[in-house]
Amino acid sequence: MNATNLSRFHRRLIVAITLSASFLSVLTQFLLITAFPKIMNEFAINSTDVQWLTTGYMLTIAVLIPITAYFIDTFKTRNLMMSAMLLFLIGTLICLVAPSFPILLVGRIFQGMGSGIMIPLMQTILFLMYPREKRGFAMGLAGLVINVAPAVGPPISGVLVNYFDWRALFLLTLPIAACILLLVYLYMRNVTEQQPTNIDLLSILLSSVGFGGLLYAFNQVEGSGFTDPATLAGLTAGAVALALFVIRQLRLQVPILELRVLKVPVFALVAFISILAFSLLISTETMLPMYVQNAQQHSAFLGGLIVMPGALTLAVMSLFAGNLFDKYGGKIIALIGFVLLSISTLGFHFILSLDTPFIITMVLFMMAMAGVGLINMPIMTAGINALPDKLIPHGTAVINTARQFGGSLGLTFIISFISSAAAGAETMQPANYLTGVKTAFFVAFLFAITGLFLALFLEKKKQSAGNR
Repeated sequence: MNATNLSRFHRRLIVAITLSASFLSVLTQFLLITAFPKIMNEFAINSTDVQWLTTGYMLTIAVLIPITAYFIDTFKTRNLMMSAMLLFLIGTLICLVAPSFPILLVGRIFQGMGSGIMIPLMQTILFLMYPREKRGFAMGLAGLVINVAPAVGPPISGVLVNYFDWRALFLLTLPIAACILLLVYLYMRNVTEQQPTNIDLLSILLSSVGFGGLLYAFNQVEGSGFTDPATLAGLTAGAVALALFVIRQLRLQVPILELRVLKVPVFALVAFISILAFSLLISTETMLPMYVQNAQQHSAFLGGLIVMPGALTLAVMSLFAGNLFDKYGGKIIALIGFVLLSISTLGFHFILSLDTPFIITMVLFMMAMAGVGLINMPIMTAGINALPDKLIPHGTAVINTARQFGGSLGLTFIISFISSAAAGAETMQPANYLTGVKTAFFVAFLFAITGLFLALFLEKKKQSAGNR
């Protein structure tokens, strides 16, 4: 591995640049949440439509991630990271000048393309730069850095949206992306090993139709029902394409997504648990700012501020959980995390009202994020450690695809209960919106209980692959 030839300082510099790029990717994912109400008003769209700014971003990541193992095997680290940041920069510029909602969505898709390459590349770099016995710390460090983004994103967004146009959010991220691109050009070195491989265009087409069709159909169910022709067409096309994609990957000698890693029981279990945890993370962080603004009728600034302490808790707990994993493994940590998630989501369901004190909502959210912090990075590390080193890029691609696509479906499903109760932005009433939020949190509680049950089947000790 070329990383061993680098000086200690240069290795740390590469890690810092990689984490900075990933931080910006996650920041952008959460930055728009507090701006949703203003975007809805400007473009005359409802809460289901505006949610595509998040689900479209996540869907693009889910579609692109399966190809990243091929990218990492084929292209040098520096070139690949520069391409990712350039796509992100183009998307940010499109969002900044977007004259309509479809153009804004196109910009988000370009941003998602950059993030879809960046996130698994970051994880692969960290796993290759740190020895196996320190990977819990490495992923904890990644969790600390990228989870700060949800903490600082909404409050910054709230201030900017309060005093400026929502486009100021992209004006803020544009120069940051440009600076990171320059640092990548100057200091990034190749730390991954290239090997001969091919890309299967039919697999890419099948994965795009499969993931896109299913997510579109689930998003339409809430407004049109399962019997709507467009919904049925999306479900059918998506399911058939995804099934054909899986069959093709298992038959190809060099698949774009090595699904055979799911034959490792620990990895398969971890992948599904990661879907549940990521769905709870993204849906909770999306619902609370909208609840504060649309149900309690507070400002966008308070909508962003409500998630800041919880997101900081998530960041700190991620680093703490990484150290715990290196000592005790993932099972007990994941169990505690899902217990905290179960208590907090059920608490949201019973406690939230139109006049719930700000501090109570904040404390419940901190509890939820502490739970997520105890789950995400330790669970992923346990799954990746069960694989040999040569399958790490494929393992990170599979688990990130599962998280992004499953998380997109989970978010769409949970948010649909809010949209149904609110009856669209045009007739939105605080009491109706509150009903939808409480129902959505009960569904989130069911997700958390399912994750708690599945975590019981994790092994107690740390996982290690027999082959390196």
